[in-house]
Amino acid sequence: MALIIVFAVLVALLWGAIAFRRFTPVGVAVATVAIGYVLGYEFWHLHLGPLPLTVDRLLLGVLVAALAMFAWQRKLVHWTPLTVDWAIFTLLGWLTVSCVLANVGSDADLPVSPFFRLLFSFWTPTLLYLAVRIAPPSTRTTTYVLAAFAALGTYLAVTACAEITQQWWAVFPKYITDPELGTHFGRARGPALNSVSLGNYLCLCFWATWTLRPRVRRSLQLVLLGCMGLMVLGILFTYTRSVWMGFALSAFVMLIAHTPREYRWPVAIGSSVCGALLLMVAWSFVLYLNREDSGSVSEHSVEQRTSFAYVSWKMWCDEPLAGVGFGRFFDKKLPYLSDRHQSFELESIRNLHHHNTFLGLVVETGLAGLAAYLAMLVGWIWIGYRMTFDESNSPAMRQMGRLLLAVLCVYLPSALFHDLTHIFQDQTFLFLIAGLALAVAEQHSPVAQPATMPNRVGFSSFTTTSHSKTGFHAP
Repeated sequence: MALIIVFAVLVALLWGAIAFRRFTPVGVAVATVAIGYVLGYEFWHLHLGPLPLTVDRLLLGVLVAALAMFAWQRKLVHWTPLTVDWAIFTLLGWLTVSCVLANVGSDADLPVSPFFRLLFSFWTPTLLYLAVRIAPPSTRTTTYVLAAFAALGTYLAVTACAEITQQWWAVFPKYITDPELGTHFGRARGPALNSVSLGNYLCLCFWATWTLRPRVRRSLQLVLLGCMGLMVLGILFTYTRSVWMGFALSAFVMLIAHTPREYRWPVAIGSSVCGALLLMVAWSFVLYLNREDSGSVSEHSVEQRTSFAYVSWKMWCDEPLAGVGFGRFFDKKLPYLSDRHQSFELESIRNLHHHNTFLGLVVETGLAGLAAYLAMLVGWIWIGYRMTFDESNSPAMRQMGRLLLAVLCVYLPSALFHDLTHIFQDQTFLFLIAGLALAVAEQHSPVAQPATMPNRVGFSSFTTTSHSKTGFHAP
């Protein structure tokens, strides 16, 4: 039955593309992220080789075909990499070299293949990022993309509420109801069977819906506000501290972005004080949070971060520049667990992957890998800031800048408390939104010049070789 549904979805996509001529790389990229998240590995997979075939991987093949078709029809725009793009290419190159050197010929027994993690947490997201950059969307297409994320968020919110209230008849896909699969059963965890990922996706969809709101009729705006209320409930039902922190931080940034310039400092200071007071009052509740485990287990989860930090420091001191090799923290940490020069225990992290994206990267790939990753994130933050707060930018450009900043605010707290390179779905949505924001920014750049390639897709072509107020220029 699942196989029939999968192929029905793909046939519907193909039919829609042929009938309505909307079979664009941007649409396929968004479908890959959204449909791939809902219909994951547990829903359907087929082993045809070393990598199982899943719905999102089928859609990746369709994306490559769509890009090839656009290239053959000369519909791709002229594209010059920005400084942040070179940071991404440097990161990919360094991680690939580190992975190959550390794992080829190795007989280490690892729970997750480093090559699998490299492919789906870095190479695949970069493909999505580039796809929307070289075949950028029109404003109308961007609105459809936001609507797709609004629909996804509504579905995820309903599923989260159904999980918490144990209304299993309303949960789809049905494998979510199996406590033997995945983690975090007892919380809202969604199709990825992970409450962190569900919470991050709900936050993304919440802000995508907020961005969509000014683009629709007033009657639909009321519907969207109701959907956003459901998404907030879903975020709360994940019972995940890092997700709550990301949502609060993104709300703070959105508040500042929507505040007139003359009131920004008072609003920022006032909201920061209120947030600090609220945190002080709720600190014990957050620390001893009762989830699917007890409050003491929740506290121990917080204390384990100290163990990860200590072991990471010792490992980094031994291999500061190149690291122990991409994907090798799991086994290379074992000799360090016998260290007894500290008062806290280390053994509880023996069977765990790293719980901090940045520490994980610096341990595995050294300062070079961490520097490239930070350069990529800082580059996106700077671009989002210029898009948002430069008042000469178009409304569409400022909206996407705010969305990019909100998504980064959602991503960063979770990256501090979890290694998101092991949750590849979260990597894909980050890269996709970044690519969409940069594509919109380059389209609406006030000094963008016509490209030499013919424009056949109904939007303005551009180059990035000129300087502009928005800061988008080739290195």
